[in-house]
Amino acid sequence: MQYPVLLFDLDQTLLDTDRNAQEALRQLDLPFDFAFDHDQLAYWHRLNWEMWGQLEQKQLTQTELVNTRFSRYFDHFGIAIDGVACEQQFQGLFFAEHHLIAGAREILAALHPHHQLVVISNGSRAKQHQQLAAAHIEHYFDRLFLAEELGYSKPDPHFFKTVEATLAPASPSDMLVIGDSLSADIAGAHQADLASVWFNPAHQDLPATGQPTYQIHQLTDLLPLLAAQD
Repeated sequence: MQYPVLLFDLDQTLLDTDRNAQEALRQLDLPFDFAFDHDQLAYWHRLNWEMWGQLEQKQLTQTELVNTRFSRYFDHFGIAIDGVACEQQFQGLFFAEHHLIAGAREILAALHPHHQLVVISNGSRAKQHQQLAAAHIEHYFDRLFLAEELGYSKPDPHFFKTVEATLAPASPSDMLVIGDSLSADIAGAHQADLASVWFNPAHQDLPATGQPTYQIHQLTDLLPLLAAQD
């Protein structure tokens, strides 16, 4: 078996984070009317993508991200709000949502008997543990490596080197990174000389540099891909 150790990102790879966030946003008890319509949700996702990118580049800490994103978000619409209080309410709602990407549970069940499954995530400890447990997929994973606990975020090479050292005696050539983020998962794997699978359901163009080893458009594509490597 070429890749006995599979390193899974969670958000937008296994967890349907966009859907979970949207459902939580629409449950917020705000002191003003706000519909969270299509355009307003699109801006939420765009702002979060930008802020998580800043986190990956060490321009922002995770605490700064969560404590300022709602004030930044509503400022865009000319609304002043207590961003920290709004974030606290949002987290309670968001962490309770646990929708999965199509095929996630099925592939984990199929892979678990034959591979060591590991989580690698920049998401918070509280969120990831609660959502994994609520989605009933936590038991598939042997280890969880979370940026909050390691002190490094993907794509920092220290994150991946810590994972490699902890999983020894498995070698880096035994490991395969699976994730949706080119900047965090794929770039991080590339810098750490790990093979990677880019989960690309939107059929985006491949990057010019730091390309993934493999690419899939739906999670169920992972099973024949791995079978072809044996």
